[in-house]
Parts: sequence; C-alpha cells; structure tokens
Amino acid sequence: MFSSVKAWFAGSEQEEGDVEAPFAEEGTSIPFIQCNADGKFEIGQEAQNLLRSIDGPLGVVAVCGRARQGKSYILNRLSKEAGGTHGGFKVGSTHEPCTKGLWIWSKPLLQIAADGTPYHLLLLDTEGVDAYDQTAQYSTQIFALAMLLSSTFIYNQMGGVDEAAIERLALVTEISRTIRSKSSPGKSSDAWDEFSPNFIWLLRDFFLDLSDKTGQSITPEEYLEETLKEIPGNYNSDKNQSRASIKTLFPKRQCITL
Repeated sequence: MFSSVKAWFAGSEQEEGDVEAPFAEEGTSIPFIQCNADGKFEIGQEAQNLLRSIDGPLGVVAVCGRARQGKSYILNRLSKEAGGTHGGFKVGSTHEPCTKGLWIWSKPLLQIAADGTPYHLLLLDTEGVDAYDQTAQYSTQIFALAMLLSSTFIYNQMGGVDEAAIERLALVTEISRTIRSKSSPGKSSDAWDEFSPNFIWLLRDFFLDLSDKTGQSITPEEYLEETLKEIPGNYNSDKNQSRASIKTLFPKRQCITL
C-alpha cells in the first residue's frame, strides 16, 4: 500500500475530470473516535458497525498535522486517486477547525495490492494538533491514536522540516511505543517496531532548493535523511535522541514535496 500512496501523490496534479474511478463508492464521513464530556475517548457505534462489517485485509491511511493546513483536502485527493467519487471530508476556510477527534469514511475503497491481493482502503481524518482550543496533552493523544491505528501515516506540514516538527513527531513516537509495550507486557518496545506504519512526511508549499553542500541536486528522500542525521556535539544529545526515535519507529519512510 506504501507504493500505491506514493503513486497517488504522483498523480495528484491531474484535473478532476482525468481521474478514473474503477472502484467508486458513495458514503459520508462518520465519527470514529471522539472525546466525551468526561474527557475519555470512545468509539462511535456507527464506526464500530462499519469495521465489523469489513471482510478481509484492511489498509488505513491517516493524515495528521497542525490545524488548518489542509489535511482533509489531502485525504480527498487521495480518495479520488484511489477511485472514490464522494464529496469528501469537510474542508473549510475559517479559523475554526473542521474535524474534531478522528473520522473515517463510511465506504472503504476496494483496492488491489501489488501481489494481486484485494483489500479495503480506509481513510482516517484527524483533528489538527496545536489548535487554539486544545491542550498539549489532547493534541498528543490525537496524534498518537492516528499513528497507532494506521498502516500508512502521513505527516502533513507546510514548508520544510524544522526542529519543532521533529521534536513533536519524536514525542509522539515515544508515547506510541510506550502504549504498545503496556498493551502487551511480555513484548519489548523494539519487538513492536516491525508493525510500525509506513511513514510519509508530506511537505506542502515547499520552497527550498533541494541541493547539498556542493550544489548537487538531491531528492526529497535524501533531504529527509539529511535532516534526521545525528548532529555533532554533546549539547545536541536531546535532538539526536529525537532523530533516533523517528528513524527507529519508521524504518520505511518517505518524503514528498508539493
């Protein structure tokens, strides 16, 4: 599914009329996981019924990132490239967030894996982190839930990779590893890494010149690996730990610029 998502992004510049829909499904967005009045997360009944009805392999693509930076729009584009014809997840132009908690589409899209195996694609939309009406703890919880539930995790960001984004992502990776370990006490956190989602760092409105110190052109993947390299100096131990956490949890990682 990782290669399929990358291919969908490669075709995302097509005009809407050029998108084929071999597995078109109608539906609507439904609440998946919401925070109730007691501050606890709960799964919606409609989402439970949907998940129980799916027979066979399931692939989950989640998009996470800061609020008001087009996560729902990216999912709608991916849906079109995957064959969907629905109106999509709600996209708005005001400062008010459109998505609260985690939402999924009510009609998973039938896809064919590279080995010929059919599976259903489930798109997962998330509430933007760091919104003005959120606490830091709530933002981290939303981020971690999306990461734990996905098979391909897309980190949506405007511009280039910066230290704040690396620190935020590293914090969530450590929390995710801790949750996994507690869910199975007999299993080390390292043993869970084989189940880590494929990771795509999606850089929107990317304006930097992709070249190395010698002026040679580099790919987005090489740019990502460069930003995650260990930084010399003992005073950079915390930054290097953050980079190590990301690389450990996401051995399969990709950077895409739009």
